[in-house]
Amino acid sequence: MNILVVGATGDVGSAVTKNAVEKGHNVKAFDISKANIDKLGEAKNRVEFFEGDILDMSSLEPSMEAVEAVIITIRLNPDQIQKGRTYQDVEGNGIMNVVEVAKQKGVKKIVLISADGIGPDCLSDMYQAKFQSEEAIRNSGMDYTIFQSSGLFKDIDFFFIPNVLKLGETDTWPFGPADIHMSPLSRFDLAKCMVDAVENPAASNKTLSVGGPDCITQRELLNMIAKEAGVNANYTKGVSKEQLIERVKSNPEKSFFTAEQLQDFIMDSKIDHNIIKEIFGVEFQRVGDYIKETVPKVKAAMVKQGK
Repeated sequence: MNILVVGATGDVGSAVTKNAVEKGHNVKAFDISKANIDKLGEAKNRVEFFEGDILDMSSLEPSMEAVEAVIITIRLNPDQIQKGRTYQDVEGNGIMNVVEVAKQKGVKKIVLISADGIGPDCLSDMYQAKFQSEEAIRNSGMDYTIFQSSGLFKDIDFFFIPNVLKLGETDTWPFGPADIHMSPLSRFDLAKCMVDAVENPAASNKTLSVGGPDCITQRELLNMIAKEAGVNANYTKGVSKEQLIERVKSNPEKSFFTAEQLQDFIMDSKIDHNIIKEIFGVEFQRVGDYIKETVPKVKAAMVKQGK
C-alpha cells in the first residue's frame, strides 16, 4: 500500500516509518526537515522524503499524490514551542490541515496517535487541540483509526528513572500521586499497531485506548525502578493532584506544564490491553523487562554527564 507518515523522524514517527518499510509498503515520509533522518536507519534509503510544514497546506500536497493511507504522528515539541508555536497551531490546526489535504487527494485511511483521556470536557490547550483533531478525522468521511495512547516507555527514561536516582532513599514521590494507575508501552509496539491498522478491518472507524499489558500504580513503577537501580527507597506516598496544581498556580514560571494540562493528564487510567491484543495480535514488551534493560543505561549516562 502507498503510505505517507507525517512526522516521520520523531520518536513514534520513525518507529512507524521503519515498520511500514519492513512490512513492504511503499512509504513516503513527511517532516519539517531532514535533520533527524538518521533515526530511520536503513529505511531512510527506502522512503521518498518530503520536507514541508503542516501549517502550510500547499507544502503538504506533493507528498499526498497517489497516497492511500496517512499515518499522523505529529506532536508539539520544545523546539517548536521556542519558535512560538502552540498546541493549537501544531496538534490542532496543523493536523486538521493534513486531514483536509488528505480528503482532497482521495486518501482512503487516516491513522492518528492521540492521548489517553482526550474528550470534549478537557480543559487544557493541549488536550483541546488533540480533541479537535480527533473530531476532524471522525467527521472526515475517511476510514480512520485513532489511538489514544497511554504514556510511552520514553517517559520512564527521561523522567522517572533519573528522578528516582536523584531522590535516593525516600518514601515520597514529590511529582504527583503515587496511587494512580498507568499502562506504559513501547513506541515500537505502538508503531506495529498503527501500521497494521491501515489494512486491518477490525480497526476500521475506531477510537482505541492503547496501553501496555501491565496496568500498575505509579508507586509500583517507582519501586520497581528503585529495586533495579539498587536505591534504598520504598515509595509509599506522593503529592496529591490538587497540591501539585496549586504549586503550579503559585509559581507557573517554574513548571513546564500549566495547571490545566496537569488537570487533564494526571488521572487514574486503567486500560484493558486485551482489546488491543485481540485486534492486532501483538505481544507488547513488559514494563519489568524494559526497566531491567534501561536502568543501567540511564545510570551510566548520568554518571558520564556528572549528574
